[in-house]
Amino acid sequence: MSKIEEETINIGDLEIFQLGYVYRDIEKHAKIMEEVWGMPKFTFLEENTNEVIYRGKDSTYTTRIAFSRYFGKQIEIIEWISGEGIHKEFLDKGKEGFQHISCMVNGLDDYIESFEKKGIEAAFIGSIGKQHFAYFDTEETLGYIVELQETRKRRRKRK
Repeated sequence: MSKIEEETINIGDLEIFQLGYVYRDIEKHAKIMEEVWGMPKFTFLEENTNEVIYRGKDSTYTTRIAFSRYFGKQIEIIEWISGEGIHKEFLDKGKEGFQHISCMVNGLDDYIESFEKKGIEAAFIGSIGKQHFAYFDTEETLGYIVELQETRKRRRKRK
């Protein structure tokens, strides 16, 4: 039985900690955000390849990501490199720009179960290190994607 027992999905008490944007060229858009909007300098990560689940199918997915802060929130900009996934889907629709909000949770699997019981697909599931994430296909009802993240502690190996 899920820990989340409500009839409606209630994420209203969660704090939005990140605003996510998707662009074909994140260096170009980081410069615009810094120069036009006065955002602090973005920190760029190396290309990152991960095994993910995209709409129920396994995918090897590569992105390049950069981070800054604005509005008191983390700003994430994502550049799709290869593989099938939620960011490529966004770009394939001819879109660039704001794509998702992200909230930190405890019990990510329980949230996935709760959303799916309401017919809202966990469209993109994966992890980067200790950070586990699920993007939910909420564009029809909210107009943007909801991402939930959980930091899971690595278990120490017993000797």
